[in-house]
Amino acid sequence: MKQFHTLGALWATTALLAGCESVANIEPPAHTPRLSVAYTLSNQPRTANDQQFFDARNLYVSTSHSITETSAILGRADATAQLLDATGQVVETFRPRGRSGYGSAPGDSLQGYYVPVRGYVGQPGQRYTLQVSAPGLPAIEATLALPAPATVEAGSFAPDPAANQYQFRGRLAFTIADNAAATDYYLAYARLLDAAGQPWGPVQQDYASRNNEGIDLRLNRFDLSEPGNYYRRLPVSDAGRNGQRLSFGADVTAYPYGGTGQPGQLPPAYLEVIVSSIPAETYQFYQSVQRYYDTDGNPFAEPAPLRSNVANGYGLFAGATDTRLRIKL
Repeated sequence: MKQFHTLGALWATTALLAGCESVANIEPPAHTPRLSVAYTLSNQPRTANDQQFFDARNLYVSTSHSITETSAILGRADATAQLLDATGQVVETFRPRGRSGYGSAPGDSLQGYYVPVRGYVGQPGQRYTLQVSAPGLPAIEATLALPAPATVEAGSFAPDPAANQYQFRGRLAFTIADNAAATDYYLAYARLLDAAGQPWGPVQQDYASRNNEGIDLRLNRFDLSEPGNYYRRLPVSDAGRNGQRLSFGADVTAYPYGGTGQPGQLPPAYLEVIVSSIPAETYQFYQSVQRYYDTDGNPFAEPAPLRSNVANGYGLFAGATDTRLRIKL
């Protein structure tokens, strides 16, 4: 009987609240359009192989929208952007260039994307400033220091004997020897390369695997990130375990670019782990993105504003000092 009494009270409460419903007109906050940017400076040269995998690191420029704006955000092709070092010298400039997607010829279908002109490579330990301007809006800038590279220790991969020739599955493990002298932040990625060093496909955690199920406190572990998905960029901090070894160990899976059976397609020969040391501001931005998506439109959730390190505008000037480890398959 207790259950029916509880349900009856719930219905009564719901009816009471419905009877008290009222409508209030709320004025949306005023919005002043600003430039919005996203760019990641790395210590690696932008090779064709990396361009596909880290496409989201390219500079993107757009104009901010009001919260009442329902139209799609469009990038700007009329921006001027430059990267300065700590002495104020311009070390990189950018030109607009659209993108057509993976496996397609370069195009200009999407405005707002820019590529570097000089091919400058960021230097760990150095400070940099990104400056962006566009007609009709105030100029913006952001500053960061590129962190020291991570110490990635030897990793291992054990293939799943049950996988067939069209599947790639197995157990990936590696560790990072954390620096005890500083607070550090990391992202980890993985991909497959063929014998010629060409990208074969991205590696992702196999969340459907039974070995990855169950309760895992993950006190000194982290997850693989997906470079093209903001929600799946999963940074880790060494806070509370400074100087300890941070470990990854999980079942992973991969699928080739373009699908199997492509003409001239070689089998995967190497598994490449990429660990990115990132600045605190980059870590905080990705953490805020996680919180933002996790609210999932819940009206009772705490506010989850996105962090920004851009002065007079919005967005993220990110840094990534990459360390790579290749495991021969």
